[in-house]
Order: sequence, then C-alpha cells, then structure tokens
Amino acid sequence: MTHKANIIVVDDEESILELIQAALSRLGYRITCAHDGRDAVKKISAEKFDLAIMDIMMPGMDGITALGEIKKIDPEIEVIMATGHGSMGTAVQSMRKGAFDYLHKPFQPSQLVSMVERALEKRKFNDITKAIFSTIKPDELPRIIIDSAMRILKADEAFLALAGRDGRLGIEVSDGLDSPGQKASRLELCARVTGRFGDDGKSVALLENPAGDKDFSGVKGIEEIKSALLLPLLEDERRTGILAINRRQKEEYFNENDIQRAKIFGSLVNLALRNANLYRQLQETQSQLIQAEKMSALGQLAGGLAHEINNPLSGILGLTQLVLENTDPAGQNFTDLKDIERAVFRCKKIITSLLSFARQEKFRTEPVNVNEALEETLTLCARQMELKLVKINRDFGGELPMVKADFQQLMQVFLNLLTNARDSMPESGSITITTRAAHMRNGRDCVNVSIADTGPGIPPEIRNRIFDPFFTTKPVGKGTGLGLSVCLGIINRHGGAITAQSGPGGGSVFTLELPV
Repeated sequence: MTHKANIIVVDDEESILELIQAALSRLGYRITCAHDGRDAVKKISAEKFDLAIMDIMMPGMDGITALGEIKKIDPEIEVIMATGHGSMGTAVQSMRKGAFDYLHKPFQPSQLVSMVERALEKRKFNDITKAIFSTIKPDELPRIIIDSAMRILKADEAFLALAGRDGRLGIEVSDGLDSPGQKASRLELCARVTGRFGDDGKSVALLENPAGDKDFSGVKGIEEIKSALLLPLLEDERRTGILAINRRQKEEYFNENDIQRAKIFGSLVNLALRNANLYRQLQETQSQLIQAEKMSALGQLAGGLAHEINNPLSGILGLTQLVLENTDPAGQNFTDLKDIERAVFRCKKIITSLLSFARQEKFRTEPVNVNEALEETLTLCARQMELKLVKINRDFGGELPMVKADFQQLMQVFLNLLTNARDSMPESGSITITTRAAHMRNGRDCVNVSIADTGPGIPPEIRNRIFDPFFTTKPVGKGTGLGLSVCLGIINRHGGAITAQSGPGGGSVFTLELPV
C-alpha cells in the first residue's frame, strides 16, 4: 500500500499515541509509535521518516534533547513539538533546535491535521528544491523540473516549452503527452495564452475548462484539459518559455493553494534554469579560451618552423629546376627530379598554410559583398568540381549587407570549405551554398553562410576535434589537417563564428556568421 507520508509519533502517554494514530491513519498516513526520546532516536536511525510529532516532557530523554539528536541523524525531517506543560520559552527553544511548529495540548484533531499538512508541504518543497538544484547541467534539469511539477501539483500532464533562436516555442520535455497531436495542441495553447500573464509578464495564468473559452476556439484536443496552470519562464525580464501543468479530471480543479505553490515553484524553476544557462555559457567560454590558447601557442611555433623550413626549401627548388634545364626529358633522372619538384611544391603549400595559421599575413578589412566573394571562389574551383561530378546549388540572399572582412582571407575560408566538401564525395554529389542576413547571439547584425554537402557527414566522436590543428581524416599525403584550423583562425579574427554539424538527411553543414 502507498502511504501519503511516513510519520513517527513520540509520547509517553498511550492515550495520546492512540488519538494521534487514529486521526492520521484514516487520512492515509503511515504511523509508527515511540514511547520516549531514546526509542524515537533509535527508530529514526533505522528508518526514513517524513515527519515526527513529539512530546516535550518525557522520562529519560526529553523532547528537546531528542529533537537535537534527531536533527543530527536526519536534518531534513520536519518535527512538530507537542506538550501541555511547556512555556513560551520551551516553544522558542524547540524552534531554535529546528522544530517546524509547536502544538499545545489539549488539541483538536483538526488542528493536528492542519499542522501536519503544512509541515509535510514544507518537507515536499524542500525535497523539490533539493532536486531542482541538484544539477546545473542543461540536459538533465528539464526532466527534473517536469517530474517535480507532476509531484508537487498532482498533475496529469506537464511540459516545458522553450523558445528557440527564431522565438518559436518547442516542447523540451513532457510527461503525460503521448502523441504529436497532443503536443501540437499544447503549443498552440501556449501561443494564445501569453496575454494572460499580467502586465509584468510574471503572473501565473489559470485556465479552467479552456475548451469553453473563445480565445482557444479551434485548438484541437483542448477539451482534454479541465484545469491548467501556466508559468512564464523569464531571463532578464524577457520571457524565454512556459511551464505548463494540467489536470484532466473535472473534479480536480486547481485552487488558491495550488496557485501559491505554483508561484513559488515557478520562482525556483526560473532560478535553476538561469543557473543552468550560466553554466552552459561558462562551459562555452572555457572551451573557447582553451582553443584560443592552443591556437596561439601552436601559431607561434608554426610560424617559426615555417620560416626556418622555407629558406632551405627554396634552395632545393631552385637547384632542382636548374638541373632540370640541363637534363634529358626522356631519362629517369628527369622523372626523379620532377618528383622532387612536386614534393617541394607540396611542402611550400603546407608552409603557406602554416604561415596563414600563424596569422603572420597582413590583415586588411574593407566592405565585402559575401555573394561576390563566393562567386569568385567558385570560379577558381569550378573545374575541379566538374571533374569530380559535384553539382553546385546556389541559394544566395538578395540585397545582403556588406561585411567588414579581408576579401582574400574570406575567399581562403570558402575555398577550404568547398574543397573539403568536394573531397568528402569522391563519387559525385552536390554542394548547397546558402547566404542570408541574420543576427548573432549578441544581437549584432551578420551575414549567415552555410555550405552543405551530401557526403557521409561528421561522426559524433570527432565533431569536437575537426578544428584542431593537424587533425585530419584524410589518408597520409592527402591532407595536412590545417585547413579548418586556418578557417577558424580567420573567422575568429573577423569577430565571427564557425560551426559544423551533420545535416538532417546526412552530409555535413558548415555555418559561418560574418558580422556586418
């Protein structure tokens, strides 16, 4: 049998024990009796209780002493002190020791029940608060919030709807919603209810029989909900989502006590979500700092090595070409020298990438039309795309704002990304290039460029490494592992952002944000 709560009653008078046990057992509480403080401490050490109701004046260990010992064992247990002989001083002393309240004998069963319900409500909220703040990880918190909402407000269904980058609400996690149709109807309800949160946008919205409300006419499936509480989620006074808690039974409407609980719960949820968001931002910042430090250190090393290697390579190349002029093209020596020449050119190409990576090239910004930079880049690699049977799909936005950029470096980024996309599709495919005016996370205007291919995509296990210097999935001799590192460095220098992910239907999508 499931009980509402586990309560221990401590009193040296058998009649009081029987009275309290009778009053609370019929309400669904599980009652355990103890006849003195020492017996109570022993039982609480062996078993978990939600509440203790304890007499103060008892032989052996008195109630005040027992209260102190009990709180050492279980600081979260709520304790109601009861006595007919105590003074205001003993009441104050027991409260200082951690008692929830003080009950004076003789008392009516209704007084006892009311105080027990308030004590257990406090215990429940303490448990909920502990659960909500037990994690700050954004992927764990939403489920804890919904589980807590279902428990504390006795809901039949609950869901957390958060706004995406486009401002549209989407259900992050839910309980009691089994079909896409139900979720769609609840999102429509949220979209229409925003005007009922009050002038400050914070008040809980209470809906009773929303199917009969003209504001919600036409919302399919709304008749399932008999009573609903909707709590706005806020960040810096801006609404970022809605927490909805619904009941489906006609006889179980939300009352004033439920509304007060919901307001308190909503405040806790907003604080927990804010903490989780700060944690996510801290992780992102930390990751960016680590990457920046790694890029800086490796950039200095690469720049020094590049200059040291470039000089002897130039000598090798010059001597090789000089000897080639006096070598019979039909002989083996000529073939070997040409192999040396190609190898030197390859080394010089790697050094050029290293120098670019080390950011030792001159950097000059000017207003740049992103579409023009893309077209010029495509002209350079058009023949290679044709030979690989790669189709280019252009979806360029019209009248894009000019971005402040180095035209040549921007072309280098586009060329690297297009080359990688081509190489990921050795047996033909397509590349779709999309440009749009957009906004960055900080609110700054930007041009968004996405380059999507139909290749195999990026395996999840390497997604966090693809921008690392010298990391490559290409065979030995086919790639240096510097292309995406160079892209990242150039885009960071422009104050933009670059991200990579696998497309919904396969392939890879690289997205650039270039500030205006």
